[in-house]
This record gives sequence, C-alpha cells and structure tokens, in this order.
Amino acid sequence: MNLEILKSCIVTPDIIGPIKNGGIGTHCFYLAKFLALEMKQDVTILFTSIFETGTSASWRDYYQSNFGIDFVWSTDLACLFNGPTCGANQWFVERSQRIYRWLSEQHFDVCYFQDWHANGFASIQAKRTGQAFERTTLVCMTHSSSEWIREGMQQLPKQSTDELLIDYAERYCLEFADHAISPSNYMFEWAEEHGWKINHNRKILPYLFETELDPIEAEFDGQHIVFFGRLETRKGLEVYLRALQLLAPELRTASKHIRLTFLGKNGLTHLGEARVAIPQFLAECLDVYEFDILTDYSQPEALNFLCRHANALVVTPSLSDNLPFAVIESIELNINIIAANTGGIPEMFADSSRLFSPNPKAFAAKLRECLLQGLPPLNKAYSSRRARTVWQQFCEQLTVHKKNLVAPAGEPGQLEPKVSICVPYYNCGEYLPDLLESIERQTYRNFEVIVVDDGSTDASSLRTFSQMQDQYRDRRWLFLTKENGGPGSARNCAVAQSTGQYIVFMDADNAAETAMLERMVWAMEKSRADCLTCYSRGFGEFQSPFLKEYKFAYYPIGACAEASLYENYFGDTNFIIKKSTFLALGGFRESRDVNHEDWELLAKLVVEGYTLDTIPDFLFLYRHREGGFSRTTNGFRNYMAGIKPLLESLPWWARRHVLNSVGCTRQHTLTGQQSAQIQQELQQQSAQIQQELQQVQQLRQRELLQLRHQLAQAEEETGRLRRQLDQSWVYVDGLKAVISGMESSKFWKLRIRWFGLKRVLGLPILDKQDIGRKEDLKADL
Repeated sequence: MNLEILKSCIVTPDIIGPIKNGGIGTHCFYLAKFLALEMKQDVTILFTSIFETGTSASWRDYYQSNFGIDFVWSTDLACLFNGPTCGANQWFVERSQRIYRWLSEQHFDVCYFQDWHANGFASIQAKRTGQAFERTTLVCMTHSSSEWIREGMQQLPKQSTDELLIDYAERYCLEFADHAISPSNYMFEWAEEHGWKINHNRKILPYLFETELDPIEAEFDGQHIVFFGRLETRKGLEVYLRALQLLAPELRTASKHIRLTFLGKNGLTHLGEARVAIPQFLAECLDVYEFDILTDYSQPEALNFLCRHANALVVTPSLSDNLPFAVIESIELNINIIAANTGGIPEMFADSSRLFSPNPKAFAAKLRECLLQGLPPLNKAYSSRRARTVWQQFCEQLTVHKKNLVAPAGEPGQLEPKVSICVPYYNCGEYLPDLLESIERQTYRNFEVIVVDDGSTDASSLRTFSQMQDQYRDRRWLFLTKENGGPGSARNCAVAQSTGQYIVFMDADNAAETAMLERMVWAMEKSRADCLTCYSRGFGEFQSPFLKEYKFAYYPIGACAEASLYENYFGDTNFIIKKSTFLALGGFRESRDVNHEDWELLAKLVVEGYTLDTIPDFLFLYRHREGGFSRTTNGFRNYMAGIKPLLESLPWWARRHVLNSVGCTRQHTLTGQQSAQIQQELQQQSAQIQQELQQVQQLRQRELLQLRHQLAQAEEETGRLRRQLDQSWVYVDGLKAVISGMESSKFWKLRIRWFGLKRVLGLPILDKQDIGRKEDLKADL
C-alpha cells in the first residue's frame, strides 16, 4: 500500500535518556524509534519534564544523529500569558497551554499524548471546541493516571484542589481525544470502574519492545533473588520484604544464605524512602540475607545486569500495574521471573504457573516453591513481534484517515445562528461605550444586543445610557430600563426579550475580543456543548481595553464540579449558552445583595447533566474594579450561593463533610482574585524595587565615573611631579658638578689657604663684605 508519510509528535513527561528509566519513557522511546525507522514518519519528541541526565542540547543531538528524530523541550516554549493568573493556574494547566500554543503552529498529522500529567489537556479542549487541530489526530494513551498511582501507593488524596483538577484533566484527555489507547485491557476496565468515560475510538495496543541482547538459557540456582522495578509501595516492595521476613526462619534452619538485589529507581514506602526502609525491614535477617540496592541504573544497564546474573530469580510483586516493562523485558529475554497476578500482568502470560497473589504469605509460599522445586516453564502470551504488527496496522489506519480527510463542512464565519448579547447595566456610564464599541467591532455579524439598565442612580451613567441608545438606534439594539433587582434580574430580563439561538452574557464594564462571537459560535457548533466558557485577560479600572495592557489572566477549566466546591473553575459570567438550556435551568438567581450567580448557574448546569466546557483561548477582557459587585457584597454569602447546587445534590451527611473539608482548605487558600491581586501587588513592589536598584546603580555609576576622573587627575598630577623631580635631580647633578669643579680650581685652593692664614693670625674668617658675598651666593643658588 502506497501510504503518505505522516508527521508525528510524541508529547511526554518521560523518555529514555533525559529520564533514566520508567515505563512511560520506555514506551515513548520505542514508539519514537518505531515510527521513525520502521514507519518512515517525520517524528518529533516534545519532552515536558526536567532532565535527570544531560541537557536539552545533548539529547537533541542524540536523537537527531541516531534516529533522525527532532527533540524539543517544553520549557523552551513560550507561555500563554506573562503575568499573574487566577482560576486553574496549576503547573500542569500552564504546561498544557504551552504545548497547545506550540503544537497549533507546527501542523502535525498525529500527536501522541500520555494520560499522566495531562499534557494534552488544552490541545484536546481546543480541538473539541474547534479552535485548532482540524486536520490533526490527537491520541491519548493511558499508562498510569495520578488517581491510579495514588490507589496503588495506598495513599489518600491530600485535600488539594490540585489533585482534583489534574484528575479531571487526565480523565478529560482520555474521553475527548480522537483515539484512546491502552497497552492492556485491564486499564480500560479500571478507568470505567472508577467513573471514567472513555472515547469510543479505543484500542488495545501493547507496548513495543526491542533489544540487541539475546535470550538467555539459565536455571535459577537458588542463591540470588532480584527485585526488579521501582522501589515503592505500588510495586510491592513492602510485600516482598515481609515475605522475606516470613521465609527467614526456614532459611536459617536450613543454613541457607540468599543474596538479594533491589534493582530500580528509589521510591517511597510507608516507612519513607526505599533506601531507608529496606535496611529496617531486613535488620533482623542479616544472617540469612545480604543485599545490594541499585537505584542509579539506566534501562539498558539494568537489562545487562539481569543478563550477567542469569541464574537469579527476578520478582515483580506489584500491587497494581498496567503492562510493566520489567515483565516484558524479562519474558522476552527468557529471564527467570515470577510476577504478581495484578493489573495487566496476567494478560502477558498464557497460564498462571508463574503468578502469585501479592500478599506476604502467598508470596513467601511462591518463593519457597521456587527455591525447592525450581521454576515451571515460561508460557508467555505477550509477543514483541505481535505488538509491532498491531501498531503497524494502527499507523496505517491513521495514514489512510489522513489521505481521506476532507475539508470541514464549515469554517468560522460561515455558520450564522443568531446570538443575543445580554448586558446588565448599573451606574457604569464611563465603561459602557468601550463595551459597545468592542461589540460593534465583532467579525461575526448575526447578533443582537440587549442592554438593561437595572435602576441606575448616577446622573452621568443615565446620560451615557441615553447617548448609547441614540448612537446605536440604527442597529436596532435594545436599551431597556427596569427597577433595581441585581445583575441576575437584569440578565433574565434581557433573555426574555432575546430572539437568538445562543445567549452571550457580558458585563457592562468588560469588553470583547474582536473574534469572540465568531469563535464562540463555531465552538458551540463543533462541540455540541450546552454551554462554553473561555479564558480572559484583566485590565485596570481606568484603562482602555483597546490598549492591550493586561494585568492578569483567568483560566477556567470546565466541568470539574468537585474542584469548584473550593473555587469557581467553571468560568466567568461571560459565557455562551443555548437559550433553550438557559430557560430549562430557570435562569439566574435574582438578588440585589448576593453575588456569584454565574457560579451558581454553571454549577446547576453541570449537576443537572448538561455539557459544559472551556475554550482555551482569550476571548474577552475583564475590567478589574475595586468597587465591583463581587467585592462589595458579603464573601461568605456569595460563596454559599455559588456552591448551592453542588451541595443540594448531596445527602446531608455529605454536605456537612464537604463544608468541613472546604472550610479547612479555604482557611489556607486564597481565592483566585485575591491571589491575582497579591501577585499584581508583588509585581508592582518588584518593579519599584527594580527601579530603585536602577537608580542606585546609576548613582554608583556616576560616583564611579567621578572617582575615575579624580584618579586620572591624580595620575596626571603625579606625572607632573615626577617630571619636576626628574628635572630637580638633573639640576642637583649639575650643581654637584659645579661644586666639584670649584673645589678642584686654583681659586678654591687659594681661598682655603687664605682662610687658614686668617685663623693663624687670629683674624675673623668672615667680615661684612664676606657676609654680603655669602648672601649673594644664596641668592644665586
């Protein structure tokens, strides 16, 4: 079959090289090589974590020179917004946004995401809502979600919204990617048992494997046992250690000595790090066991170690596992292995003769059997050759799909369902003109605007309302007035007068991005959702929204009800909703002194089974006002109103528990707006400090220049004095020569005799005339 070459990207937080070893990284490494070398695809690896070894440059050179694979590091990618954020501003959301922004500019045919860390979250949201990737297939492979890892590690959640949000994002990726892939049937079954919804385009594709090592032929010698896998609770480390404790008395009685090797990355147990826990468990058995802990081996080094110790028994007693490479590698190399009958491991064996239950007693019995009777024959069901075949078939299907892909039936701007923009207005005269101007600039044209004055009392605002009504009279926009009843009442009034299929709510002090309506309508048509929220950027109270100067960003995440008990992650009031859905929900709660009616409505929408999602792009501008309604009403009452539908869906005991949990967490957690405000203040303080530092640096620079100038002057003066000194020494040398010449002259000799004669005669040596001559001599000198 003549197939077109695909351009593929593997997005992963784990890959062999930067990460020494790990199941996800091993899979992605083999998949990248398979796609590049066997399927002849143009392959890029987008690595999204930190480096355990090497650097971005070194691994870029390694993958390009050895396999022709491009290597990109996500940290080098631009972030979506530089500044404070609120809403879902967790690290994994921000990382998925970087990835989405970069991928949308690359035009890949296929993108492979892993479930762990939800790298594909923003990209899959974007495709679901029609914002990008119309001709790109997005694949999500489930390996080891965060929820599954916690369960395997026997850990409860830490009462953190981060865990609730990342669990939601990981579930979302598996549900809404174009294809959901698992290496084992077990993982799909586990997900469904835990309430996950999995894409109907699902497929079991076992992990690829290849090695240059030859299968070995060696029997277990009864002297060496190797624990192979990450040294942690989930991998059964504590079960293994307790089994060794149970077996120790028998080995002691038989005077048998066993060598133990713990081969795997250092992990956590209930007693702390494995390096600490292992010696504690074996402290009373050192007469029976000697042990080594090897935690720094890379995947190739670990396999070489096993082959060099072919007579050892390899054990993998996992409490839960997917399709562990420790087992794949062992059975493909014919290594002496026994494994727990958990997760996807039984799918890798044709019978259960080498399997055991992962509890200390059953494990000890299996070890005893192996020590006394040896191992039964290896009957494997996994085959690396068969895995290559099914992966090849999958890639061919994607290639055929790309070849048959036709242009979408519609494009943004071609769909024209009517939209009603509903605007509540109360004493916002200085802001309304900006909002209406931003609406008038929309690229989407089939819309109406309904502005409801909710009993404004400010004279200036009333004049502005009248002026806007006159200004947009030709557009036939509606400007209505009513008695004050609060923003919910004004919005409901606007909807009652609307004629559109879709409703968009906008506050009078905000503004719309130019393509907001176009992209919202397209997203509703593509996703078939009942309601969509979006990202927004905040600007100052007295700024123009058209200056493009932003103070913070807000990221809603979608229909994560469990996290939205703590904070509103559904979205802002500026959302688009089917009119029929809005009416079925009964509209907004009407109150003049309680806020968060948007939170409450969206919570009710989710609880009642309607579909809510988020467009992961900035579509409107939020004006941050200190006198805004949400900041001038009672915070506790606002919060309780927002979560009311979520609480009412629970029995009373659960409501009490939830409020207890939320109260405990919120005491130590700032709301998104508070966090954004503090970040903004910190940035302002930082900017002020930077300015002061610059001033100090400038002052020091001027002082340094002055000192340099003074030093130059001093050096010049020193040079002048040195030259004068040199001249003085020349003069002195000349004077010495004159004196020396005088002393050797006949006159000087006669003068000496003359003074000598005067002393003999008792005459004064100097008379007045002599003194005068002496003064003349001083003057001459």
